[in-house]
Amino acid sequence: MLGLKLRPEFRGKRLKGTAIELSNESNTGATQIAAAEFLEITYPTHDLLKGIEAVGPNQGRPVVVIGERGLGKSHLIGALFHAVHEPASTGAWLNAWATTLNDPAIGAIPLRSGMLVIGESLHRQRYKFLWDLLFEQHPHGAYVRGKWEAWGVQRQTSLRTS
Repeated sequence: MLGLKLRPEFRGKRLKGTAIELSNESNTGATQIAAAEFLEITYPTHDLLKGIEAVGPNQGRPVVVIGERGLGKSHLIGALFHAVHEPASTGAWLNAWATTLNDPAIGAIPLRSGMLVIGESLHRQRYKFLWDLLFEQHPHGAYVRGKWEAWGVQRQTSLRTS
């Protein structure tokens, strides 16, 4: 037996809030929790393993996730986020599954390291412009914002007319 476990929200009598959120105000989204915690509820599907390979070192392939509602797209994106953001935890997860499934190739998937990953759900509309997200979340964002403004780049204050 593989020891698969359902997420707690699936174990109740009602299936409320079962969708994976990448981020939320309570900091419990897929990209806001530790990789080990998220990967505990993640299984190495063919799509996920191919996605991890596609974002690995020396790979420049785009990853496109398409599908109907409820097929696991957000979960896949969350796992890819952790694969790049926390490669040590992801490597341990891959090695554990390699042992469980008796497939050493899973544990041999190379992981990219030393990357800054910015993950944000843009549908929440917290940012008016994409560069505001980058200025806020990049470690040198405040400096770059200062340079940007020093160059005299005018930012629109509103896209709406009264």
